[in-house]
Amino acid sequence: MSEIKDDIHDQLTKAYMEYFKENEKFEVRNSIRTHRSARNWLREIRRLARLRAIEINEQFKAKKEANKK
Repeated sequence: MSEIKDDIHDQLTKAYMEYFKENEKFEVRNSIRTHRSARNWLREIRRLARLRAIEINEQFKAKKEANKK
């Protein structure tokens, strides 16, 4: 059975939840490992947010074009 791939919105939500967990670890144990992990998830959130912004803009433009016709 094939697995359903998450869309960008779902990936962004999951990335935030991972960041939240890693940030809690960083707050408790301020170490290089927890620092790196929290920052890694922030970078992933930024990457996914850019992709989602593009996706939203494309959907908006497509709907606007469809309404013109």
